[in-house]
Amino acid sequence: MPKLTYKLKVFCTLITFFHILTFDTFAQEYGLEFLGHEVVTDKRTTLMLGNEASICPKNSFSLSFELKFKPKVSSYFGYVFRIITEDNKNIDLLFQSDSKGKQQNFRIISGDKDIKLNQQLDSVSLYTKWSQFNIKIEKSQIQIFCNNQLLGSGNIPFEFKQCFKAYFGECSNPKFLTSDGLPMYLRNVILKSGTETTHHWPLKEIFGNETFDIIGGQKAITKNAQWLLRKHYEWKQLTQIKVKGNVSFSFDSKQQKFIINTDQKTFFYKTLNDSLTSRDFNQKHKKFTFGDLGLFLTTQNKQVNIRLNEKKIFGYNPTNNTWDISPNEKYNLTEFWHHNKYVYPNDSALALIGGYGQYKYKNIIQKYSFQTNTWSNLNLKGDVIEPRYMFGLGNKNATKSYLFGGFGSKTGDQGLNPQNYYDLFEIDWKTNSARKVYDLTTPESPFAVASSLIIKQEGDSFYGLIYNQLKFNSSLQLIEGSLSKPEIKPIAKEIPYKFLDVASTADLFFDEANSKLFCVTSFHERPPADSTEVTIYSLDFPPSNLPIVNKAKSSFFQRFGKALLYIVPFLIVLLMVSLALIRKKRKKPEPQFAPRIDEEKLSEIQPVIESLPAIVTHEEPIHKGQILLFGGFQFLNAQGQNITNQFTPLLKEMFLYLLLHSIKWGKGVNSAQLNEMFWFDKTTNSARNNRSVNITKLKSIFEQLPSIEITKDTGNWKIIFDPNFVYVDYYEFQKLTTTKKTLNTEQINTLTEIINRGSFLLNTEYEWLDDFKGEISNKVIDSYLAYSKKLTINDNADEIVEIADNIFKFDSVDEIAMSLKCRALVHLGKHTLAKSTYEKFAKDYQRLYSEEYSISYKQILES
Repeated sequence: MPKLTYKLKVFCTLITFFHILTFDTFAQEYGLEFLGHEVVTDKRTTLMLGNEASICPKNSFSLSFELKFKPKVSSYFGYVFRIITEDNKNIDLLFQSDSKGKQQNFRIISGDKDIKLNQQLDSVSLYTKWSQFNIKIEKSQIQIFCNNQLLGSGNIPFEFKQCFKAYFGECSNPKFLTSDGLPMYLRNVILKSGTETTHHWPLKEIFGNETFDIIGGQKAITKNAQWLLRKHYEWKQLTQIKVKGNVSFSFDSKQQKFIINTDQKTFFYKTLNDSLTSRDFNQKHKKFTFGDLGLFLTTQNKQVNIRLNEKKIFGYNPTNNTWDISPNEKYNLTEFWHHNKYVYPNDSALALIGGYGQYKYKNIIQKYSFQTNTWSNLNLKGDVIEPRYMFGLGNKNATKSYLFGGFGSKTGDQGLNPQNYYDLFEIDWKTNSARKVYDLTTPESPFAVASSLIIKQEGDSFYGLIYNQLKFNSSLQLIEGSLSKPEIKPIAKEIPYKFLDVASTADLFFDEANSKLFCVTSFHERPPADSTEVTIYSLDFPPSNLPIVNKAKSSFFQRFGKALLYIVPFLIVLLMVSLALIRKKRKKPEPQFAPRIDEEKLSEIQPVIESLPAIVTHEEPIHKGQILLFGGFQFLNAQGQNITNQFTPLLKEMFLYLLLHSIKWGKGVNSAQLNEMFWFDKTTNSARNNRSVNITKLKSIFEQLPSIEITKDTGNWKIIFDPNFVYVDYYEFQKLTTTKKTLNTEQINTLTEIINRGSFLLNTEYEWLDDFKGEISNKVIDSYLAYSKKLTINDNADEIVEIADNIFKFDSVDEIAMSLKCRALVHLGKHTLAKSTYEKFAKDYQRLYSEEYSISYKQILES
């Protein structure tokens, strides 16, 4: 789950003042990536259909899917799928090539029979675009098509009339075990029975190991899932280095490598193979200082370092790994922090714009000619660009740029009304003119802009990175904006960013050849540390703004008909009082792991309990500690004191890692897992020492809440607690949602009480936590949908509106919730609200999936 605090403030403010522009972008590459023999067997991918219930077609059936080969794999061999019937007969599609990659072909195998395919495919197209495969089976006849071209047909050695399961990639069926999955991408798996489409798994998930059938409602299971959409939504940290002194950096788009310049050595990060190398300098002296700007001149195939304050351009010799920067080079503290640059066509000249220093914001443009090696000042005609720094600049074509945002003042004087700018200028370098395009409405939370804008050469939009310059622990938020109208929108997940004015830099790059965005950040710690940390991130292009909820967006009409959602909010209070009274009467047991409730035994003894006479007790009230994870992490002792601040960042993550694994799996984690998670870079002895020290610290905190402890009785580290004396909302949530029975009204109200506190571990981001968050979202929505079968719209329209709004908290494009809310609002006579609910849903659907919602408002109301 992403951090939402700053992003939502900016987004909500902007959407209050203007509509978000819908941009025509390329469709995101959704689907599932299969890891095959290029990784060890434990990490290979599988997709299993029919896990919940076997698939049972009527008479003839067809299986279709879209497939594309993974690039950069040394050789290709493996199963696309294996269909296994209930009496253990198989139909396999596999691909193989010889060692030289010349003889490449698909094969259909059934039992010991190899069904020959007469046509072979254009192997190049399999690597570059999606190909649609369709396998049709009728009795013992089988046909295989690719892109509507018949590849072959024949007879399988049995008549296909049975139920089956299907395994894509690795197969875990005990009688057909294989780890030889084809390295491929897969999406849109569709099953038809006759002419009727019965199942469709689009494979549009972002997180988790489950994927959902939008027609039949059947869940499919994956292992080692690599979702393609995640690469468009979540920035991946590629590398991070920390060096002494200052740095500058640049990107060589031809060689697809970042060059990081330091005083001691040159680092090279190649994006094609994710490799980091370095070359030491023979002369290790001071070379780089504050305000230096690295730049790679593509036409000249040359890297330079720009020191604007001294009006000097230094060059790098890659053959000798040397800079023409003398050890005796003199420099002053720059007066041009966070200036920006424009490179003229053919690298003929360079324009350096704005900056800040000596309490002055600048708007001068200084031009350097590589042909004459001279400097000059450039004056722009037209609209005035006020003095500023921390703004973004990008090129529409060779001679036109756009300048967005920044911080400065009209006079340039830092003491006279400094402010954020939210304007967009068009600069024409042919005519040396500037034109203001628009001003955004001032947002509630301020933002500045990272150096570079990425502008679509065809179209009317740009991408940039914004951040709140008033926060040290800030974050970089990618935005998509319009070049003609005052409209921007946040897109993709945030990047953590330490910002301390002139000590921090951030830049955005686009690698068109590999269709990726890159972000580079640097943060300098002043003496005595005098070091700089550089981090590189990547994001597949185009970026995605899809939600992170993994659930079936199944058709309301196909899955639930007129099943309705229901909730009675006032029973929450009654339930809380009842539970409190019951808990008071319980005898305090020894600390134990959260127990499971046997529902059948409970139903047997309930009548006996109800028949007992009332007993008046005078027990002292039980004071309970609380561990709250919904709405953010809080740890309260039995006296109600919040002691969350006693958890350092490491202790917090370690505690949560142990707690969640203890509750969910009941067995905790072993020492090796802890070492790998938290001290992977340490020696065995060092990791052991670190683990012991931090577990001791946790035990010290637990002394303030005696009913919780950390043990290793079973060989694994596990957190145990007495639920009568420690309230853990995640434990209560698991009790409610792990049962296969539909929740009753009281349980639904308890569930609502828990989730209304806020998102699970809000503002807490760990990679291992994503699956927990995705599972919680799925369970919440599935619980509401199962409960909805008990309801009628005529009696519960108000409650249906509330429950639909609860579902929208987890999935803004849930079709069932939208349909229910619209029809409930119409039943209540609120026709305008119903129509606006549908229109907002349709707009969100279009924005998230890049396709129009096909069911009309009239059809929704008539369903």
